[in-house]
Amino acid sequence: MSYFAVCTFDLKNANYDDYQKAYSDLAQIGLNKQLNSSQGSTITLPTTTTAGEFNGASAASVRDDLCNRVSASFSRRGFTSEIFISVGGDWGWGHRTT
Repeated sequence: MSYFAVCTFDLKNANYDDYQKAYSDLAQIGLNKQLNSSQGSTITLPTTTTAGEFNGASAASVRDDLCNRVSASFSRRGFTSEIFISVGGDWGWGHRTT
């Protein structure tokens, strides 16, 4: 089944380059700063938010897999971080600016 996942994070005592490396690692996992809408437009998510679509047996299994992969990626870089991942099925997303 297809699931939509959102990952937001904070890196402790990190600089701009550290965040760029984190975004690169997340993109390799499938979590991106930009999303393409069904209408064809591309939106950029707010700072330190990434998202992606994943297939899995359940939302919990996708959540656990992503938590493990993101944690391992950040640990390999020596980052101290807080990571929040939410996964849901039957999803839809919207974007507005003010």
